[in-house]
Amino acid sequence: MRRATQKLLIFILGVLFTTIYCEFLIYYVVAIQCSWPSIEQPYNDEQLLKAFILADPHLLGPRKGHWLDKWRREWQMHQAFQAIMMIHKPDVVFVLGDLFDEGEWSSDEQFKNYVDRFHKLFPVPDDSLMHVVAGNHDIGFHNFISRGSARRFTKLLNSSSVQFLSLKENHFVLINSMAMEGDSCELCTKARNDINKVAGILKCSENSNFCYDGIRKVNYSRPILMQHFPLYRVSDAVCTEPDAPPLPERNKPFRLKIDALSKEASTFLASKIKPKVVFGGHTHHGCLQHHVYNSPETLEFYEYSVPSFSWRNRPDPKYMLVTLTPSDYAVHKCGLPKETTIAVTAVIMLFVVIWLTMRRRLIGK
Repeated sequence: MRRATQKLLIFILGVLFTTIYCEFLIYYVVAIQCSWPSIEQPYNDEQLLKAFILADPHLLGPRKGHWLDKWRREWQMHQAFQAIMMIHKPDVVFVLGDLFDEGEWSSDEQFKNYVDRFHKLFPVPDDSLMHVVAGNHDIGFHNFISRGSARRFTKLLNSSSVQFLSLKENHFVLINSMAMEGDSCELCTKARNDINKVAGILKCSENSNFCYDGIRKVNYSRPILMQHFPLYRVSDAVCTEPDAPPLPERNKPFRLKIDALSKEASTFLASKIKPKVVFGGHTHHGCLQHHVYNSPETLEFYEYSVPSFSWRNRPDPKYMLVTLTPSDYAVHKCGLPKETTIAVTAVIMLFVVIWLTMRRRLIGK
């Protein structure tokens, strides 16, 4: 083989491998570095549940964003999701709102296409489940929700404003945060009534004296609360995680019912649901907050804010792997490759390819 042909072949194969690694394999290399956390308390294997939690993918719609940006971000999220599902094989996937960036402005046809695209980008195998909650970008903030936008989200994504799930005797309460406004709107009234019903099921499971004919019977364990907004807090100043908002943004006061739930709504949820842990999104940043409520008995739990899964919202997207049993839980926060890491890796690999191509001894005489 001629020297020039050898050089060309090595160069082409090198560029091809660089492309495959940086656009496909790197997500598997990074995903495999995270693992399921271990549960400390003894448990029954049949009750062990593995949950993959992500938030705020913000798929671009027809109005905003360049097509190239849209294609790039969706490719990255699709590859990352595929890698996580293949390596970690979760029992269930939870998406904590803002699936779409322009859901509130989309026509019914556009929204249906949006949903189809979401399922293609985040496919779940038959042996796994996926559950989602609504975000403000999906249906609009409370004062801007049209009746049709909330209903079509519920219908097309099988996600009502209040969902009570029992998976391997682990209980979950999924909430539409915009239904926690606290006024007498139809959405809010129904949500509060449904939460009271869930509270009745949990109270019955804890104490049979509170049961009645026709009530759903479950084995008691404190549930996991999942929603889009964080519970009440004044700002992100309490957040000390490495992926918390940067200063001075961290100290910016929250607009209640827009950046977080109101104090009244948070107290209502805590007193009715009595969660053992809470997961939310919305801020695009990480936060771990310890809550203490005294209504009427003292209730303590941690709340995790899940950072955005999209490279449009942060340079280092994150997700969480959560191991659950009815009596315990453990959380690992996992990172995805930074774009700078991908770019630097590509440059280094291309440099090595060029160097190998130019080496006379390797190419042959």
